Amino acid sequence: MKRHQTSVLLPHPLSILVILILAAALGLFGTAEAQKPQPGGIYRGVIAPPGSLDPHPSHLPQAYSITGNVYNTLLRFDQDMSDMEPDLAASWKRVDSLTYVFKLRPGVHFQDVPPVNGRECTSSDVKYSIERVSGLHGQKEKFTNRTFFEDKLTAIETPDPVTVIFKTKEPYAAFVHYLAYAKCAIVPKEAVDAFGDLKNKAVGTGPFLLDEFVQGSHITLSRNPKYFKPGLPYLDKIHLKIIADPAATMAAFLAGNLDSFGAYHFQVPTIQKQAPEAKIVQRKGSYLWTLRMRPWIEGKQPLKPPFDKLGVRQAVAMAIDKQKLLNLAVGGFGDVQVGIVPNWPPYSLPVADQVEFNPEKAKKLLAQAGYAKGFTTELVTWNASYMMQPAQVIKEMLGDVGIEVKLRTMEQPAYFNFVYTFDWDMTLHTSAMGADPENCLMPYFGPLDQATFYKWSNPAIWKIVEEQSRTVDEAKRVQLIQKAQRMILADSPMVYLYTMSGFTVLKPYVHRDLYFNELQSLVGESIWMEKH
Repeated sequence: MKRHQTSVLLPHPLSILVILILAAALGLFGTAEAQKPQPGGIYRGVIAPPGSLDPHPSHLPQAYSITGNVYNTLLRFDQDMSDMEPDLAASWKRVDSLTYVFKLRPGVHFQDVPPVNGRECTSSDVKYSIERVSGLHGQKEKFTNRTFFEDKLTAIETPDPVTVIFKTKEPYAAFVHYLAYAKCAIVPKEAVDAFGDLKNKAVGTGPFLLDEFVQGSHITLSRNPKYFKPGLPYLDKIHLKIIADPAATMAAFLAGNLDSFGAYHFQVPTIQKQAPEAKIVQRKGSYLWTLRMRPWIEGKQPLKPPFDKLGVRQAVAMAIDKQKLLNLAVGGFGDVQVGIVPNWPPYSLPVADQVEFNPEKAKKLLAQAGYAKGFTTELVTWNASYMMQPAQVIKEMLGDVGIEVKLRTMEQPAYFNFVYTFDWDMTLHTSAMGADPENCLMPYFGPLDQATFYKWSNPAIWKIVEEQSRTVDEAKRVQLIQKAQRMILADSPMVYLYTMSGFTVLKPYVHRDLYFNELQSLVGESIWMEKH
């Protein structure tokens, strides 16, 4: 994995502000404090409505602030995703191109609550959990992360309670990275059996126990007194208010009811003015804003006009001024992107591959495709300001080339249910960067049975996406990943727009590690607070 640098340069709109960019002093993402961590205290945070708490099916990313603290994975990424750290695993090795052996930490126990009641976590739990991610335990279609392992493994062997042996069908470059992903948490089978699913329940080996989950109100986690990592966690409790509105979130912080929250660029001046003591950290984003056009499911859902014409799709891409969109939508705080793998050298495409912004050429392409007078289409997204603002700008840009856009906004949970029907004209969407570059490709442009987040029936692209997965030679794999992205750009099913910088705001007494992987957004075991 490659190291990600955090930019500390401020775009012009906020250049007069004195923002406390801590990244350089803290080793880019960390909190390398000289003080000794102090135990105790209640951390008061905030979370958008999390939806399901089940880590294995695809669900809203904010839920990992809970599941990431209740469960553990075999491995986990370090703060800047340049390497992996042991979590449940004590050690691991690749024996040959197809075999991986993991040794678990001995004496790790599940939390001492029903139905597990503190029993030991064993290799059988790892086997069950990875099989469940693969869709083998439950309704397969719900497990949209099954592409990580489905049809990739020939066996998961458990010769003793602390040994897990994975055998892959063929060389699989992304395998270990997926095991480190928060979506591959280790869960106890009896909890799934007892509760039917894990939507509202959570029992794991993690540093915190789920005390209370009140939909629309709050979530409370309490310290696991028998956590297997000595001295951790420091906190007694984590209390997360469920607030969807960014203005209400900032108001709660300014009123002294929150210890930390994630802010948007337009909130920073107010925070600096009304809470000058607050620490503000600007972080590079790992979520990619994409403008998606109609999916293509050959044999079931053929491309419908006007998006069946390549020229129309190319015209849409050429009509978007990405830098202007970034400036207008998020004040320029972010990075314009080229392809589907964002902020990830050497896998990302260079600027030379950027789609040309050319409204006049876009009009000509529309005319050549039979739409000289343009056409009307619908753009769907969810009703958060960070989605509605860019959607409005995109509507205006497409209008400039004759494409009339009707905006439709939905509540976020309803939107995600809708988008996976794959029956729409255009959506403004965000996608997580994932644990491996393959996670940016396979769920979107792999074969139809493996593409769970989008569908595109181009077998030539499928072939390259599958080939990179089998290529363990890093230099060759980089070439294939870039080739796949260039083929996708040529087909123009999506427009890759930008990633948005995030701002983490903390009270001065709060100390926490910040992770580039936004699915590790709240690693509670390392949070500590000075007495105040």
